[in-house]
Amino acid sequence: MILKRVLIIFFTTLGLIIFFVLGTCFVIFRGPSPTARDMLTLSMLETSAMKWVPALFITSKMVDKIVEYNSVVVSSEMTDTSLIAFTQDSLNYSDSSVDDEWADYPDGIRIEKFLGGTYRAYVMLIRDPSRLYVATSSDFTRGEPGLRILEVLRRENAIAGINGGGFPDETGSGPGDVPIGLVFSNGRRMWGEENTVYQSVIGFNQDNVLMVGNFSVRAAREMGIRDALCFGPTLIVNGEPMEIRGIGSGLNPRSAIGQRADGTVILLCVDGRMSSSLGAAISDLIEIMLKYGAVNASNLDGGTSTTLVYNNELVNVFSNLYGPRRIPTFFMVRK
Repeated sequence: MILKRVLIIFFTTLGLIIFFVLGTCFVIFRGPSPTARDMLTLSMLETSAMKWVPALFITSKMVDKIVEYNSVVVSSEMTDTSLIAFTQDSLNYSDSSVDDEWADYPDGIRIEKFLGGTYRAYVMLIRDPSRLYVATSSDFTRGEPGLRILEVLRRENAIAGINGGGFPDETGSGPGDVPIGLVFSNGRRMWGEENTVYQSVIGFNQDNVLMVGNFSVRAAREMGIRDALCFGPTLIVNGEPMEIRGIGSGLNPRSAIGQRADGTVILLCVDGRMSSSLGAAISDLIEIMLKYGAVNASNLDGGTSTTLVYNNELVNVFSNLYGPRRIPTFFMVRK
């Protein structure tokens, strides 16, 4: 009898929750505010597991229109390395007179919280860009599932890290075993075809300049790329932010990487899909990166992959009930 009552209460509550969620979605998708409709549509389309939901309430033609009218117009321009001016001598930690900004951060890493209208973000500044590199979960040849970021941090004996590029994930439960696009790690090609031009490549060359743009494995070698992966869209190139059409994107957990003119690397992580932080749009990432002086910047994989770690602890509040996901690539920071 008690079990029966518990089950009745449980299923009644579950039914009410489902009814409330569907009713709310119906009001937003079919209501008077096109902006709210577009925001919810784009937010769901950017997920792996929920992209089918908008089709329950609006036509596929309307979905296509929303995507067409709200987007990021990415430039084909490549990074101009002359705009990044620093030398390894200027990064001498023992000389605090070089830059008072780092006087209280002897390890060359600073973390700040940044609050926006719909999101809570964390910004990690790394003074020396030579400490950044791409780590991979495996060599991608044996079908092994990806690793969680704290596992890789400990394996690499790194001080900090952030999730990297994309991977096949149609249902939201992909194993993270292989990446999408080009991947270089410590000068070695880990993934990608020699002559295929990959979109939204993000990486560092041998001079520790963050490079963003579209190029092939062959071109990457000619450019001296040492570490790189793919995701996007590109946010800023040579100090110029990308053009945003309409609202550009939905609100979601997000990650990004950028670099200032003095070489400082900016890692950005945004909490999302929770009442205290709905998430950020691509335009929000651009705004934050510009505020912190980024000359070049790019979006990284987001959603439930979004993780920023420091000293073996998560910096951000994770949106996945099951903890950090298994993914194939990461940007790591050497101790």
